[in-house]
Amino acid sequence: MCSWHSLPTELLIDIVSRLPSSAVRALAVTCRSSHSLCLPAIFANVILPSAESLQAFALHVPRHYGRYILSLSVCTERKSTHPEHFSLTDALVTILSASSRLQSLALSLASPLDPPKLIPAFSHLKNVHTFDIRNCGLEEDTPLSERLAVSLAASLPSLTHLRLSRISRSAACVDLCDVPYNVPVAMHDFDVPPHPRLGTNLALPSLLTIPTLRVLEIRDTWLGSDSRLDVNSDESRPRIEKLLLTGNMYTSDNLALDNDAYTAWIRACGPSLNTLALGTALAPKADVVPPSPSLVSHLEREISGKNGEAELPRISHLHVDASLVTVDTLPSTMEVLSDCGITRVTISYGDDTSPPEPLDEEDDFTRECALDDLEEWRDAIEEFLQSLGSGQWHALRRIDVTLGKDVRATWEL
Repeated sequence: MCSWHSLPTELLIDIVSRLPSSAVRALAVTCRSSHSLCLPAIFANVILPSAESLQAFALHVPRHYGRYILSLSVCTERKSTHPEHFSLTDALVTILSASSRLQSLALSLASPLDPPKLIPAFSHLKNVHTFDIRNCGLEEDTPLSERLAVSLAASLPSLTHLRLSRISRSAACVDLCDVPYNVPVAMHDFDVPPHPRLGTNLALPSLLTIPTLRVLEIRDTWLGSDSRLDVNSDESRPRIEKLLLTGNMYTSDNLALDNDAYTAWIRACGPSLNTLALGTALAPKADVVPPSPSLVSHLEREISGKNGEAELPRISHLHVDASLVTVDTLPSTMEVLSDCGITRVTISYGDDTSPPEPLDEEDDFTRECALDDLEEWRDAIEEFLQSLGSGQWHALRRIDVTLGKDVRATWEL
């Protein structure tokens, strides 16, 4: 019988890759050779859930272990009630500069970072294709500026998937007269340096100039100032394959502007989208008084429609998040998207990448709520289908509503 150490290295690596993380850690402490063998698996996915863990990792984990990190998730929220004086930015930059093979990065920021130090580190992350940035602090006290988020994203040379959550608009990018009184605005973000390619045009619409970007998800972010955003045909622009938009927690005195902004973002991702995922309702363009001129960016002025409003893109798949969108808004949403050539519509709790939430068989109340919701969606869809005239929604082939295990309905058209 051959021993563990006599097995070929390729076989040992394959065995370790199939073990659960607890077993890998147990194997790593058995001997020196097993420890070296397990290092890539141990550090492939690093999660630092607090500012204290970020500091400890930067101080105590050997720098050369960074080459094993493929996925890094960092939260800067402080768990200790006793403030410690250390630089979160320095700690993060130390880890990023050593992570030469990093592919996925998620930042949950609860406190300000130092943009002039952080942004240059991103340009060296050649392999990062997925970037998730969100504000996990109080947006009123520590807003996460759109200028920082855009600069970081645009600095990643291989970025394809971008997720933004609770990003605050910058006073340097929007006209404050357009912003509702209760929407937090980043007022002191002038320490974000000009980007090598974008310069000072760091408003959210500038994300649409990242040439490698394919998936864009914007959650819980106020977009009302983008109601005039439009795009003419430009072959140099990235071809967005998926766009996800949700609403935000802030009320607006003019909901029509918010609706127009969502529609404008969809239009700007043209000429086609594989998937549009909505966590907000859409409504037909209303006759509203245009907002005052905005300072949004040179991009928005450059791409604003000069020959009339552009058509919405062709969309293959529409997903509606039933946990955020009410059933009574289905008709207006479908009216807005009626000319997009949609072939499939899905409705579920969560976005289109989330598996259906399992319903505990013992939780009768939860199941009854899901069944009630299903009936409401069923009635709304039946009414929508009956209202279709000849030639309307001619490309639609299937509608699926999935609100839990065995709580679903399907229409084959």
